[in-house]
Amino acid sequence: MDIELTSGSLSAEDQATVSAGFEVHTQTADAPGFQKDRLNWLVRNDDNSLRAALTADVLWDWLYVDELWVDTELRGQGVGRRLMRAAETFATGQQLQGVWLWTQSWQAAEFYEALGYVEFTRFENFPKGHERIGFRKTLT
Repeated sequence: MDIELTSGSLSAEDQATVSAGFEVHTQTADAPGFQKDRLNWLVRNDDNSLRAALTADVLWDWLYVDELWVDTELRGQGVGRRLMRAAETFATGQQLQGVWLWTQSWQAAEFYEALGYVEFTRFENFPKGHERIGFRKTLT
């Protein structure tokens, strides 16, 4: 068999094959089924322009925060904190175990710590000279 290198997303057919293969393996291993549900919390101003957003995925019984972005003009006004609290409130309402996320060393580690998140891993030199940091907060 040959190995083919491609870039970009898989075709719909190839992705369906990969997903079906994972599903069969999951069932064989008697593991919990996998489903990813995307959620978005958005902040818009009066002219409907997007000013802040939190995107997240429900993965099993945890909420994974993929992106938290606040427009520069709104930073320091509690918008990011309110978005994180909204996500936590949702997770609690859905009886999820907690919330987890990645951040970079030049981003917002102190912000997440102030919200009660605990570092659970650190990937050094990713990218070189910086770190990728995993945070989580148990809610139950």
